[in-house]
Amino acid sequence: MAETKELIIAIVGYIIAFLSPILGIIAGVIIYFTQKENPFLNKHGKYIIIFAILVWIIGLILMFTGIL
Repeated sequence: MAETKELIIAIVGYIIAFLSPILGIIAGVIIYFTQKENPFLNKHGKYIIIFAILVWIIGLILMFTGIL
C-alpha cells in the first residue's frame, strides 16, 4: 500500500492535470522520470500524463465546437 506522502503526490498531480493540462503533463513527466524506483508513483506519473492529454484534447474539442 502506498504511503500517505505518495498518495498526496498522486492526487495533487491529478488535480493539476485537470486544472491545467500543460502543467499536468510537466508534473507527470517529472514524477514519472524521477520516481523510477517507486512503482506506485511511476505508474501514476504515466497516468497523470495520459489524463492531462485527454483533458487537453476534450477542452480543445469543446472550444472548437462552440460548446465552451
